[in-house]
Parts: sequence; C-alpha cells; structure tokens
Amino acid sequence: MRERLRECGLRVEDVLGVESLSRLPVLRKDALPAVQAQAPPFGGLLGAPAASLRRIYVSPGPIYDPEPRGQDAWGLAPALHAAGFRSGDIALVTFGFHLTPAGHMMDAALDVLGCVTVPGGVGNTEVQARALADLRAAGIIGTPSFVLTLLERAADLGLRAAVEIACVSGEYLTAAQRRRAREGFGVRVSQAYATADVGLVAYECPAVEGLHVADRVAVELLDPETRDQAPAGGAGEVVVSLLDPPYGLLRFGTGDLAAWAPGACPCGRTAPRLQGILGRIGDAVKIRGLFVHPREADGVVLTVPGVARYQIVVTRSGPLDEARVRLVLRPGLDPAAVCAAVASAVQERLRLRMTAEAVPEQDLPEGAPTIHDARQWR
Repeated sequence: MRERLRECGLRVEDVLGVESLSRLPVLRKDALPAVQAQAPPFGGLLGAPAASLRRIYVSPGPIYDPEPRGQDAWGLAPALHAAGFRSGDIALVTFGFHLTPAGHMMDAALDVLGCVTVPGGVGNTEVQARALADLRAAGIIGTPSFVLTLLERAADLGLRAAVEIACVSGEYLTAAQRRRAREGFGVRVSQAYATADVGLVAYECPAVEGLHVADRVAVELLDPETRDQAPAGGAGEVVVSLLDPPYGLLRFGTGDLAAWAPGACPCGRTAPRLQGILGRIGDAVKIRGLFVHPREADGVVLTVPGVARYQIVVTRSGPLDEARVRLVLRPGLDPAAVCAAVASAVQERLRLRMTAEAVPEQDLPEGAPTIHDARQWR
C-alpha cells in the first residue's frame, strides 16, 4: 500500500480522508489476480501478519481473500438486521462454505444477531427444501434464483414452509423475482450488496428505495471512460475504500455499475443510497454468484487436448443462469469425448456446471469474446 501511495506522490500521513485518495489510481478487481501473483499471496496489500488471520479464501481468478479475526469481520449484520433477521430466528444459508467466503460471511453476521444458522451450502435442493419445512426456518439467505428454486421445490413437495424473509446477494434481483417471492410465497426479499474482497458495501431497508451505503466503507461512482465522479443520476463504477482495513483495498474498483438514488429515504437513515447494481464493466462475468475471468477460463478450457478455441455463453432459464461452452475442435478427435472432458474440467476448476458443444469453425470466428453474456433482465 505504501508503494501504491508513493507512486502517486502521497505519503501515508498525507491521507486524511477519502478526498485525499483522489490521486490514487483505482485498483480494478480484474487486475487483482495479477497484482497478487506479483507479490504472493496478497499483492503486498495485507497490513498484518498472515498468522493473525482467521481464514483465507480462494475466489475465482484465483484471488486470495483474507479474513481477519473478530465478530462479523465482513460487516453483514446491518444488512441482515434490516432484512428482518432477529435473535432466535433459524436461517438457512445457501451460499457456499467451501473456498469462497459468502457462506461464512453470512454465518458470522447471523451469529452476531443471535440467529441459528443452517449451513445448507450450494445444491441439494430437495434436502434443503425439506429442512426449511422441518426446522420451521424463518428466513433464507442466498442468490435470488436459488431462493426461488427452494421455495418452488418446497411447494412442489407439498411442504409447509414458515419462511417470511429472505436476504439475497450475488446476482441481479429482478422486480419479477421479488414479486414472485412476495405474491407466490409470502416472502419479503431484501438485497445485500457485498463482494468477496471488501464484504458489505450497501444494503436495502424495508422501504426498498435503494441500497444504503454501509458505514464501514466509502463509495465513489466513477465514470467508466473519464474516471471522474459520475454526474448525479448517471451510472458509474462502484469504487470502494475500506475505512479501517487490515487489507489495504483503497479505491478498489468492483467492476459493478450503479447510480446514486435521489432524495432521502423514508426509513430515516441518512447514508447515501445506490439505486441498485445496473450492470458490469470489465472482462469478468458473474454466473450463479461466481465470477468467471476470461484468463482463468482459458487456463481450464484451452488445456483440454483438442480445443482450438471456445466461447462461454451465459443465458437465463426462468430464474436461473444457464451456461454452455461452444468449442471449435481440432480435426481427427472424438467431439463427444472432448466435450465431456471440457464439462468435467469446468465443473472441477471453475466450480460451475456447464454443458459443452462442438460447433463449426465459421460459427465461432477468431476474436469472438471469451464470455458472451446473453442474459436479459426483466
């Protein structure tokens, strides 16, 4: 961090507030794997001994995310409290508890609130649907698509779930999804905007008029082209600075696009609000709550013998993300065997299920984007 400051003519003692950081270049999330690789494992950004940490996570990239010791280190408790979680509530957490931090983030916040966690993790839909009903869980935490999938599976099984609230993150929440949860299942949905790098950034209150910026961070919205502050009502990249960081992520560019919400919130909170996440810039694409980086995908797909080039196509099927890998193969190989090898490698190393299909060379020209996001949000 001292080196980053020195390169732009700043000393640590010169940093008296967020305004002092305007000369500091934005550290883009897409660049973090390379930064960490140059000075393993944390890119020189960790301001404490690694031995002082509680956990180290491995996010796609790979990116190594340090978790300090202490209660609610990622700051999610205010978001879950605003969503309606209270002491004694049983909450099913459907984020992963393996390698990536989302499940542990939510569990730590629930513990601070006095809630009881059911660490459901990813998948096992029927088992989790039955647990919802058997345990009379008051709330669910997960991606919007999987929360709806669980509620629908419980209904299909004829189970009487007691769920009243849900806190969702990791995916874009559509108005249709929120309405389906409320009208179809009586579940009030709130959003938390967090990243694996910095934890909670912003969250919804019951008024549902934007996401309040958490008091643990400072947020700027920067025009993606000029890198100036985005004008009122204009979209900009969410750039986050942790205010008391053991991990020196100052002016961290998330790659997410947002705009400031106008006026005051009826709830009485005075923190600035984001209208919501409007999209992404940069190369990484989030699929089912996990970022996929083109360089990382190259290291998986192009190492399978017989693959000349490829493209990952992301679409939506109802509330769920679907992804497939289109492959141009070298001649003389068994297409079915190569496709099976690619699907297996993607599941093992990118931690995502994708189908793989061989396509004619002319259907995937040279220079086509590695990841084509064809999702439409309604």
